[in-house]
Amino acid sequence: MCTQPAVSLDGATSAGPGETVDLGRNYAKHTAIVTATSSPTNVEVGLEFSHDGTNWARFNSANGSSFPFAVHTERVARYVRANLLTLSGGSSPTVTATIAST
Repeated sequence: MCTQPAVSLDGATSAGPGETVDLGRNYAKHTAIVTATSSPTNVEVGLEFSHDGTNWARFNSANGSSFPFAVHTERVARYVRANLLTLSGGSSPTVTATIAST
């Protein structure tokens, strides 16, 4: 079980899924807060869920260039993660996403 909010993407520099967050039990509401360094012009982050920690589906995604921004969904899941789908612009940008669930 994790301490919330939990970091899924921690200074990510390229596209791909972040760390899996095991919530310890099912929760129905999930929000990821996305921040970035070095002024990227486009960041897209997906919020993904799993019932077993292996097979993943995407809840929702959001993109922006003004930070922080949020990705929110209401789906029941025990395992969640952020997935950096797009990162462009800026000078060596990094992306961080924290997830809280209720």
